[in-house]
Amino acid sequence: MGEPSFADGTGWLDLKLTEEGVHNIKLETPLGNFESNPVVVRKNIERVLWADLQVHTAISDGTGELDQVYRYAREVAGLDAVCITDHDHWGMKFLDQSPLVWKSLQDAAEEWNQHNDFTAFLGFEWTNWVYGHRHVIYGGSEGELISSIDPDYDTPQELWAALRGQNVLTVAHHSAGGAVATDWRIAPDPVLEPVTEIVSVHGSSEAFDSPGRIYSAKQNNFVRDALGRGYRLGFMGSTDGHDGHPGLAHLAGASGGVVAILSEDNTRDAIMQALRERRCFATNGPRILLRFELGQAKMGGTVPAGVENLTLTCRVVGTAPIERVDIIHGSEVVSSVAAGSKRVFFFSAEVPTMTAGEFVYLRVVQEDGGLAWSSPIWAE
Repeated sequence: MGEPSFADGTGWLDLKLTEEGVHNIKLETPLGNFESNPVVVRKNIERVLWADLQVHTAISDGTGELDQVYRYAREVAGLDAVCITDHDHWGMKFLDQSPLVWKSLQDAAEEWNQHNDFTAFLGFEWTNWVYGHRHVIYGGSEGELISSIDPDYDTPQELWAALRGQNVLTVAHHSAGGAVATDWRIAPDPVLEPVTEIVSVHGSSEAFDSPGRIYSAKQNNFVRDALGRGYRLGFMGSTDGHDGHPGLAHLAGASGGVVAILSEDNTRDAIMQALRERRCFATNGPRILLRFELGQAKMGGTVPAGVENLTLTCRVVGTAPIERVDIIHGSEVVSSVAAGSKRVFFFSAEVPTMTAGEFVYLRVVQEDGGLAWSSPIWAE
């Protein structure tokens, strides 16, 4: 262990953990004692990258300059990746009327992007008040600003047509209500929209029975309802933060949001591929660690329909005592497994034979209100 290095109020300490198990690093200072998020060390374990892929700055309707927000994301929040998604036509400066500002966003993302160390994505929010808000995440160094008020691009289908063939993803957010709900009658593009933002500062859009449910929720318009329509969507969280504190919005409110991405490499290409394969899970802010398998399939994957007695395996490492893990099979919670206030909780269960199109996912509930959701596993 080396000596800590401090600059601008932040510090770095190089540690090498060699013993398998769950580790928490404790820090004693004159200002108080602190404990890190959990770290799991195990052979062949998948690396977890933490990201906030929907952040606003003072350019539109948030606070903080670009460099301030990027620095906070990397050096204070300890994020591995971030995407600044200021609005196309909303706030202080409309990006669709400010090509120089859009260029500054591209330049800043390039400057802060560091290969396999910190990933900065170029993005914007397509702020459509009819069909719902979506943020657009480009996987490269350039991308077009597509305005939601342009008559040629003012429907989701037109947005996807304009983006088709590019290294890009779209993500619906606060889809169950909030400022405006997503019109789930329009099927998400299976290539361009493989994931959805299930939780943010607005609350949870997962389901009516979700803790921390979003305000102004629209009946039968939750993400679980969208899955019931046959849509295949992995789950991610992001803050949708406007206060200059990406990744840590939950410290100042009832809810935040981050996405845990299962990827060995911290690069734009690797993260985009993981999201396309739905190798991700969501939390409302805390860095809860979650593993979910069904038979041989991992979260975001598939199992053959008709297989009997599939074994569900769950491993959770919480940031606080865990109250329970809910098993959602189709439209309802079929079982709640009490965790007995443990911080490290493993269990397995049998899942009845699944027919094609059915899905299963997990919801973790901590005693302090922290929540996590696995991406679903589908039968096909």
